[in-house]
Amino acid sequence: MRKYIIASIVCVFVVITVAAYGASSSLDFLTSEKFVINGEDKKLSVINYNGHVYVPLRFVAEQMAADVYYREDRRTTYIQQYSVKFDERTLAPVPSVAYEKKTDSGIVWMQEIPLLDGISCWLDCFKRPGTASKILEHAEYSPVAVKPESDIVITYPKGMVPEILEVFMETESVAGKKEGRAVPLDGNRLHLPQKTGLYNILISSAWEQGQTLYIFAIDVK
Repeated sequence: MRKYIIASIVCVFVVITVAAYGASSSLDFLTSEKFVINGEDKKLSVINYNGHVYVPLRFVAEQMAADVYYREDRRTTYIQQYSVKFDERTLAPVPSVAYEKKTDSGIVWMQEIPLLDGISCWLDCFKRPGTASKILEHAEYSPVAVKPESDIVITYPKGMVPEILEVFMETESVAGKKEGRAVPLDGNRLHLPQKTGLYNILISSAWEQGQTLYIFAIDVK
């Protein structure tokens, strides 16, 4: 009999605890929230539980340029984040630009090329005054040494590829003036010229929500 009495008391306490917990909790499955991720407006139905907002992991990860997948055999969720850079002033996406360097022994590695921003318009707008040559000169930019007919690889993070991507190349003419021309891309590769000399490269990108212009210089030799 004593065991039955103790069991009944425990059950009563459990019921009271659950009821009290339910009374103090607030759960809303239909809350529609607005998110601004990397400058873009996103809307999603989320869960609002006791003042804390919960969103799907896949939604957040994919908006942050990451892949999400689940392995049943390991019962593990994997999130693969990509390299993402943003302009400090406007939060515009910045391309990754690298020189594909091949050594005499056949080893291939990517040398990152530093960029200077000329125009960046996203959450805010920034424009550096002057021509590409003046901007490079003012910044005391040292041209990156590259080999003739080598490649430069231009990539953007997943989900941030611009709608319009144009590359311009400036070189000094015989008369001493800078002459510019548009150069085609082979996928995301820029094939460099065979002719030696100094070149200014301008990367112009445009999206529905903004545009950017980045500049760097190379020394083909």
